[in-house]
Order: sequence, then C-alpha cells, then structure tokens
Amino acid sequence: MQLTSIKNIGVSVAALALLFSASGCTVSKSVAESSDAGNTFAPKTVAPEQAKQTVSEADTVREAIKANGNIASAAVGNTTSYPSQVSDDGRVYNVFSTVNIRSCPSTKCKILRVAYPGADVQNDPTGGTQTGNGYTWVRVTYGYASNKACETTAYKGWMIVNGLSPSIGKARVTKSPLNIRSAPCSGKIIKTVAPGTKLDFHGDENQFRGKWYKVVVPGTTPGALGYVDGWDYTDVY
Repeated sequence: MQLTSIKNIGVSVAALALLFSASGCTVSKSVAESSDAGNTFAPKTVAPEQAKQTVSEADTVREAIKANGNIASAAVGNTTSYPSQVSDDGRVYNVFSTVNIRSCPSTKCKILRVAYPGADVQNDPTGGTQTGNGYTWVRVTYGYASNKACETTAYKGWMIVNGLSPSIGKARVTKSPLNIRSAPCSGKIIKTVAPGTKLDFHGDENQFRGKWYKVVVPGTTPGALGYVDGWDYTDVY
C-alpha cells in the first residue's frame, strides 16, 4: 500500500473519531465489579486469635450502654433489654459495640469472628431470634467464601443484639465505580455512581440478596429498585 493511501486512512479515522466525539457518542467499556475490590469477611471484623483482647457478651452490653447508641437501657443477665428495631428482619446491621460472632446462640459456643464498631453484618431472618444465657441472639452473615461479587456461599454465626443498630441510615459508596443493576450480579447496568454517593435502601422486606443490597435508583420517581454490590463497595450508617 502506498504511503499516500495510509495517510488518507489515518485522516479518515481521525475524522470519524472527531465526529463521534462531537455527537456525544462514547465507546462503551466493561465496568464489571472487580474482585480486587471485594471483601471475603466483613470489614472491621477479625478472627478471634487476631482480636485485640478477649471480649465477653457482658463487655458488649457495657460498651453499648456507654456508647448510648439506640439502647436506652440494658442489663447483664436475664433482664437484658435491646433495641426493638433489631429483629430477625433481613436487614443490614451496623455494629457499634465490640461483639463476638459465635457458632450457636450461647456464650458457651465457639467464637468464629469478632466484630468491631463500624462493621456491617447481614441479618439472616431464617434464624429467628433466640435466647440463651440471658441474652437475645440473631443469626448474621459475617463473610462469604470469596471476594467475588457474585459469590453466594455465606459464612453465618450468632451474635447478641445489644451491640447492633439497624441500618436506618444509607449505603454510602466507598469505592468506584459502583454499578446499580437491574438484578444482582449480572443484571443490566442502570447507573454508575461515584464514591461519596448516599443510597437509600429500597422499601422491600429484605435489604439484600447475597452481597447485593436493594437500593433506590437515584433520580427516579417513584424510587425504582436497583441492586448494588453493597458488601464490597459501601459502608452502611
């Protein structure tokens, strides 16, 4: 091919690119949720051997009282009270008092994980509420088998409700890009939002499906349902 022809082709490609730019068209990119940004265990939780110190359920209650978070009063023992908002309701809970996650609803059960203030855990409504050793317990998801966005195998355990605050707040985006999809994992991308965006939970029975949180798509009226990988990309408070 002659040099003149090559130059003409180059000019044509440049002109075409300029035309697309002027018309507002852009080349679509794959913005799939990256496994590099994923979490296996809930942030701000550690294995018991990595905990700063041993924590008992009585310590959790005392710390909760001191923190004054959503608990008007609480007592160690059979009269332990807890926030009426915390229940077996399939919500995302924010931890505000250091608490053990155990293999069953009793202080005699093995500690699987220790959650520190600021951790987010997912309530498993199928576990109901249980009582043991004078405490009220709920079952929660504290981790998944991998850091992949589509992972569905969950690690579950039991924790007392005294250190938990239900997510009456928002899912705040911490990493980018965060896609809002029409369905969990592989649904159509409706919108992509930046870090700092505050997303309202959708008014549905459960707030999540696996790692995916049910949120209101910003700018829609009435608030349309969308799904985000909230486990890996948001902090709830």
